[in-house]
Parts: sequence; C-alpha cells; structure tokens
Amino acid sequence: MKRRSFIQKTGIVGLGLAITPLACTNALDTEILILGGGLSGLYLAYLLEKEGRDYILLEGSNRIGGRMFTRKDMDRDVGGKGVGDGYAEVMSLIEELNTEMIDITDYMNSPTAIYKDGVLHNTWDSKEPNPRMLQYIAFGKEKKLDALDEWYKRPELDEVYSKVLKRNGLSETEIDLVNISANYNDVRETSVMNAYHSSAFIKYNTSKRVLNFKGGTAPFIESIVKTLKKPVLKNKMVTSIDDSGDSVLVTCSDGTNYKSKKVVSTMPFSTLRDVKMNVSFNSNQEKAIQNLNYTKITQIHLTHSAPYWEEDGSPAAMWTDTPLERVMNLSSHKDEKQIACWVNGKGTNFFDTMSEKEVAAYTIKKMNEIRPASIGKIEYLGMQNWGKYKYNKGAYAEFGVGQASWFEDMIKPASNLHFAGEHTAHMSRGMEAAAESAKRVFFELIN
Repeated sequence: MKRRSFIQKTGIVGLGLAITPLACTNALDTEILILGGGLSGLYLAYLLEKEGRDYILLEGSNRIGGRMFTRKDMDRDVGGKGVGDGYAEVMSLIEELNTEMIDITDYMNSPTAIYKDGVLHNTWDSKEPNPRMLQYIAFGKEKKLDALDEWYKRPELDEVYSKVLKRNGLSETEIDLVNISANYNDVRETSVMNAYHSSAFIKYNTSKRVLNFKGGTAPFIESIVKTLKKPVLKNKMVTSIDDSGDSVLVTCSDGTNYKSKKVVSTMPFSTLRDVKMNVSFNSNQEKAIQNLNYTKITQIHLTHSAPYWEEDGSPAAMWTDTPLERVMNLSSHKDEKQIACWVNGKGTNFFDTMSEKEVAAYTIKKMNEIRPASIGKIEYLGMQNWGKYKYNKGAYAEFGVGQASWFEDMIKPASNLHFAGEHTAHMSRGMEAAAESAKRVFFELIN
C-alpha cells in the first residue's frame, strides 16, 4: 500500500484529511516521541532512559497514569486494581521501585449474594444454575488453548461468543444473564477469542496471589515518573501524525509540534482513529484502527456510614439482575469496604441517558430496595464512565468475530510509527499487557 493510500481511502473522521508534508530540513526535537502517559508509555520511557535513548513523552490529559487512575475527588482507584504475582514485567517494575503492595487474595473471593427476580439469596441453593456462574459453566465445556499467545492463531475457533454458550446448553434468557458479568459489550456480538485469551491468561500467567497497590495506583505512577529525567508533558492531545519517511511530525491541540525520528503510539485505537494521519498502514492496521471495539464500563461508587451487610446478614458483594448489575467491594484492605456498582457493555446505556444527579438518586433508591438495611446508611460518592472518558473511550480492547486475525499485522511498525498499549500484547491482559507491549516496542526501537 502506498504511503498516502490510507488517508485517501478511509471515510472516518480524522483519517480522511491529508496534511501538508514536512520540510525535511527541520531539526528533530527528539529521537523517539511517545504518545500516551499510561503504564505502557511510562514503562517504555523508563526502559529507554536505562538504555540512554532520547525521547519525549506526551500525555493528552492533565494527569499521568492512563487507566491506572486514582480519583482524588473520591479517594478511590477506578482502574489498575488486581496485580497477579506472576505478572513478569509489572512485578519487576514494582520490585525495582520498592512499591508497597497488599495481598488481597484471601478476601477478593469473599461470598457474593445473588439478587434475582426480586429475591436476595445469600447462597444459591436453587436447582437452577447460579446465574453468576453461567458463563463459566458453559464456556468451561470448551477445550482450552495450550499457550498464552495462541488466541490470535486459531481462526477455526473464531465465532460469536453467544453461539458457543448456546451450543453448551444456555438458553437465550440465560445468555441475557451472562451479559451482566461477562465483561464484554455484548456476548451476542463479541468474539469467543476474547474468552479464550482471558482463560489462557488466567491458566498460564503463573500467578498464585493477587495484589493491590498500597495507597492506590497514584503512588506507583508517581514513583515511575520520579525516575524519569525528562518531565511528562501533559495536556498534549494529539491531533495529527505526519510521517514524511525521514521523520514524523506530531501536532497537538494546543498548537505545539514535535518532530522525531520515531513515534510510538500507546493510544487506544478508539482515540487514535480520531487523529488525522498521513502514515502508511497495512490493510489490517487500517481495519483495526477504524473498527476495534473497546468495552464500556461504568462504575458507581458509594460510601457508607455503617456496615449494613452486618445488619441484614448478607454478603456486601452482589450479583443482580437489575441495571446496577454487580455490586463489588473494591477496597485494597481487608478491614475496609469500598462499595461500587459495576456495569458492563450495553448495560451502561441505561445510565448514559441520565444526569449524574439522576444516576445517584436511582442507585441509592435501587440499593435501598434490594437491601433495606442500607436505608440511611449509604451515599453516592462519584461515577467513572470509561466509555465516555474521552482519553480512552472504553476500558480495554475487545475483538469482534474475525478481528483476531488482524492482530499480527496491526501491531507491526507502520513505517516510523510503532504501536504499544494493552491492545497490542501477544500474551497478557490488563496492566501486564501494557507493560509487555512496551517491552516489545523497546526492542523494536533499539535493534
């Protein structure tokens, strides 16, 4: 594909406009320009500094950390929770920075109540399958992959997830219930390869314990930043990327320009697709940038004045068939309870139509209805809507049917533009995926 063919062919906003090519005589600002100050971008900068390479790191928002986000207004983490002790890259960084961690293994799997058809069950003793476990019961009948990096190499397994669930005994009604806790936008649209990848990661990443950052993710992010000799430049929302062949010019919304030999985008494709780009992409990169989905998640955080779960004798955590979906304890300490409603995928649409005041009122009313003991004891604290958060537009990448076959092509360097971020990891998920991808690009750049 010729260098300019992508911007001529595509019809989506931001990629359909060519920009004036660079004058090749302009001096470079840096050797490597990193786009995105989340874990992937920070870890790449950390590795490059150890190698003595020159770089500039741009972050589009007014804070550093990406999806590792401690909301100061709520004093809560809304991303970056749950680190497996087998996460090779993340644990290596944690140890190098002497980061304090809290072991949450023993209480993260504490009992979960089930609220279905207007009845709260402390334990599920019905003859019907536990609705919270339907996905695992059905998908558990499938033969699992043999390696962490096999998920994108098995096109013969690629089909819509709901078809697999139905083949293994679930009714359409039960598939509706799976959507509550499946962690995808819609199991009737997403590929089963996401489930294969997740199950392989759980099986093969060697983690025995689950840890959280003491004091939240913010101190960990700050400790990485402190090791860097160069400051992370914030409020640098990228609006265009122009690759002339000899160098790349990146323009930001504040009018500043940065010219480098190489650019590394850690931006999710959900936001990269809004950038005007004059870059030579292969056909699968073009399709992935335009079409790769990201899972929508809305968290509704609550505070409590008294432990109402002790009064009514039911577990604090709940799975429900209401718009609140799941109620979780997101605390990093065994003696605390940080209660939040966790809503996935299309379920977030219910709250997207409301003002924040309406979300708060609905949530308290519904919680009081489910748990009368909570009346007068809970208050709305805040909400994190990852689907509407403009710097991510979703919580994590989610492959549709047939899209896993794009993976190997979509992560290749496109001339002088390299790709990192959790969506580009061969093996891992979440934070480890972000770090794994940074390590891969580090070797692409230095070799």
